[in-house]
Amino acid sequence: MVFRYVLLFFTLISWSSLAQSGSVFLDQYTVDDGLTQSEVSCILKDSRGYVWMGTQNGLNRFDGHQFTHYRHQPFQARSLSHDYILSLCEDRQKQLWVGTRQGLNRFDPATGTFIRYGGTDKYSKLVVNAICQDKQGFLWIGTHNGLLRISPQITPDADFQYIFQSANYQLKGIVVHTLLSDPAGTIWAGTSRGLVRISTQAPGKISLTPWPSVPGNVYCLVRDAAGQLWFGTENGVYLLDTAGKIRFMLTTPSPVTALLASHRKTLWVSVLNEGVHRFDLSAPGELYPISSWTEEADSRKGLKSAVVSCIYEGPSPDEDVVWIGTRDAGVQVFSYAKNSFKRWEGELAGSGSSSSRLIFSLCTDRKNHLWVGTYEGLFCIDRRTRKTDHFKENTVGERVVALLEDHQGTLWAGSESGLFRREGTGFQRVSLGSSHGYISKLYEDHLHNLWIGTGHALFRRAMDGTLTRYEFASKGPGMAIEAIEEDKDGSIWVGTLGGLYNIDNQGHITSLYTRTDDPTSLLSNEIYDIHIDRLRQVWIASSKGLSLLHKENGKYRFEHFTEDQGLSNNVVYGILEDNQGRLWMSTNMGISRFDTRSRTFRNYSSSDGLSGNEFNSGAFHRSRDGEFFFGGIGTLVSFKPFEMAENRYMPPVVVTSFRKFERSFPIDSILTAQGRIELQYNENFFSFVFNALDYTNPQKNQYAYQLEGFQDDWNFSGTRRYVSFSNLSPGDYVLKIKTANSEGIWNNDHILEIPIRIIPPFWQRWWFYGLCLLAVGMIARLFYTYRVRKQVAHLLELEKVKLAENERVRKLAAQDLHDEFGNTITRISMLTEIIKTRLNGNPEDILPLLTKISDNANRMYQGTKDFIWAINPEHDNLYEIAIRLKDFGDDVLDKTGIRFEVVGLDASLRSFVLPMGASRHLIFLFKEAISNTLKHALATTTRLEFTVDGDTARVSWTDDGKGFANGRRFAGNGLLNMENRARKINGTVQVDSQETKGTSVVLDMKIASK
Repeated sequence: MVFRYVLLFFTLISWSSLAQSGSVFLDQYTVDDGLTQSEVSCILKDSRGYVWMGTQNGLNRFDGHQFTHYRHQPFQARSLSHDYILSLCEDRQKQLWVGTRQGLNRFDPATGTFIRYGGTDKYSKLVVNAICQDKQGFLWIGTHNGLLRISPQITPDADFQYIFQSANYQLKGIVVHTLLSDPAGTIWAGTSRGLVRISTQAPGKISLTPWPSVPGNVYCLVRDAAGQLWFGTENGVYLLDTAGKIRFMLTTPSPVTALLASHRKTLWVSVLNEGVHRFDLSAPGELYPISSWTEEADSRKGLKSAVVSCIYEGPSPDEDVVWIGTRDAGVQVFSYAKNSFKRWEGELAGSGSSSSRLIFSLCTDRKNHLWVGTYEGLFCIDRRTRKTDHFKENTVGERVVALLEDHQGTLWAGSESGLFRREGTGFQRVSLGSSHGYISKLYEDHLHNLWIGTGHALFRRAMDGTLTRYEFASKGPGMAIEAIEEDKDGSIWVGTLGGLYNIDNQGHITSLYTRTDDPTSLLSNEIYDIHIDRLRQVWIASSKGLSLLHKENGKYRFEHFTEDQGLSNNVVYGILEDNQGRLWMSTNMGISRFDTRSRTFRNYSSSDGLSGNEFNSGAFHRSRDGEFFFGGIGTLVSFKPFEMAENRYMPPVVVTSFRKFERSFPIDSILTAQGRIELQYNENFFSFVFNALDYTNPQKNQYAYQLEGFQDDWNFSGTRRYVSFSNLSPGDYVLKIKTANSEGIWNNDHILEIPIRIIPPFWQRWWFYGLCLLAVGMIARLFYTYRVRKQVAHLLELEKVKLAENERVRKLAAQDLHDEFGNTITRISMLTEIIKTRLNGNPEDILPLLTKISDNANRMYQGTKDFIWAINPEHDNLYEIAIRLKDFGDDVLDKTGIRFEVVGLDASLRSFVLPMGASRHLIFLFKEAISNTLKHALATTTRLEFTVDGDTARVSWTDDGKGFANGRRFAGNGLLNMENRARKINGTVQVDSQETKGTSVVLDMKIASK
């Protein structure tokens, strides 16, 4: 047994030395990222997926993007009892318990506050180091002053129950460092006096059993998948196997501070000031070292602290990350997926020159060496021990850009100094016989010919040393040969910085270039690599993307894949093919994996575990055991595609914030008892901030949402973590959110659903509709009754109106007849009386009187005709009126010597309708005007004109008579009558006259079109 301890101890020491030359990829979160303090003492992932971290300065809840802080607040009883957080536990009721340096607390998620337990001062000052829950639901509390047990239903002010002594053992007064509950219901306590087993199998009885073979402090306890108990002490790691035997498994130079038995059958061990060590647990009861990491303060992604306080892995077997809490570097996160990449650039750092960071060629040999060509010579790294030898520029040249191991195991190197061959422990220059420039590419065909690409030409070196030279017509700035590959027909493809060429078996050269007018030509003349896959397809890596060569009917065409199709970057340097036919390509922005069947890309960058994003041409290689190597600017990584861990964890999605009118609320605080959000109708502008709780690569998680009741399709928002809605109608909706992890795998089985009810205003409620229907019915009844009565009254009123209208028409007719016939009859009567008085006189005096009687009779006749014409509705248009006035003018002005003109009389005037009764007033108005001209004007020329402008008609009468002064234009009743008649037909009349210059009468009135 002593030999075993010593063997394991020296194994650990040797492995620690190996780990110092290797590296690990760890993400880190510090105070700069929002953590409250650099020492992380405990970590827990709760049932919702949040990660909680306890520090000396409060409690942190992490969602992958931001930290939420909880601290002790003076004078606030619902805050934490103390800022120094020592332990965390979530019970089966999903309640979070927090142990501090001064008391026990329980988190209330609805309010974001804490409830303190232990009403008396002696409990409130307890240093709570550990919390666990047993099979019966009781909580066990490990403190600096012993062990307590409480019920989860305990009231905040109740006293705690101390677990005192068994037959020969007492816990009160000793320090309990850690607690563990196993599936059988047993509680294991690591104390300052060793390991203690606490049994609660018998009802109402607690049995305590010490293990005296494990003296001193037991700081940490874990149980592996096989049911074995591992615990760390002041001097090493012990195992309590399933048979109940304790075995001392590992001696350590200082106390073991944390243990983790991961889901992947790995034991993680942190040792004070010695970093973190991992062991394989595949063989029960045995430890096999996997890796060790000590502090790498200068490393960008290494372990930043040698003192680790805790190591934690979430409860899901698909967890990809392990959390490491440190004493002075915050929390660091190990991802299995990200650590699929091995990093080798540290092995080149010993030269102290930045030129060694410029990697341009790679090769592995049969002796398991990795050869690295840089701008500072050649490096040889033992892949097992990572021991590095440096062959400087005086050996093979300064810039080694081509490496090859041939079929005989001979290593060839090309540089700006020429071609070199490995001989013994050194290198021998091989002459090419003429000026050739630097060696840029080396390749061996199936006949074992060595093809040598240079800056000016291509050489083929046969087995006997015979050289054949090939030259090409370049379409680029240079002729440097970057790629050489043999096709299935034995021809050789050559990629240069000036085009693509094929050399057939007869030595004929076919040239292929990019053509701007042909999208099926080469993407670029700058070719970096040529790869022929297992299906004998030719793939071209260029400065503008990836291309697939097709040959149809003797003609070549290319199918292209660029950033638009998902490639990480268009500058593609090297192509390697895995056993599944997928292509792995180095670019200027990480590594792209291309599935040739689905035509899809998966991109890897520095956030996925690469030590850098920028790679170089020539720096790619596949070893015989299937390991891929890619090098570039300060980066050298390797991986085995078939061993790469992928993140298979299906993250839950949570709403981290609900915003209403730009005001944020915790989602738990606004959910009703039914688990939904209720909003008033005028609160329909709101948004959600959500998050997938996958911590491998949070910035690559993707999201999709759907608002059921508003939209039927999923909206894929990429990495955007919020959604806003506005102006939603009242009703019931369901917001659905689903996520994809960093690998792009969608979690369609666990979709978050949040019911949302927008409460309608009172006028859209059912009871309001009912009241409205009742009111409408009553109103309709009242309206119907009112309507019937109103219709009866209306009919009666119509009768009255008709009678009144008839009466008015009779009065108007009587008035017109009185005016027309009365005056005429009066004149006839007067003339008759005059005749009577003059019968005794000269008969010649009687003749003029008889003439006047005849004239008045004619006037009465004409007036009667005008009246009868005016009341005929067929004459209510502008054309009939124009004809009537023209006829009147012709009659009265005939044989007077007065010239009479009519303008604007056209059949189109029929389409313009006058209001009822307007024709009569218009006729009388202008007859008066014509008569006045005839009687008083002494005119020689008259004019009657009709014009229409839109909905306005104008009728004008002008003469060139003697006129009269404007001041006297309204002196007679005739002119006043004109204005009255114009007003009755809603028109205006304008009478203008000047002495010796004639008179005009103009009527404007509104008309309608048929």
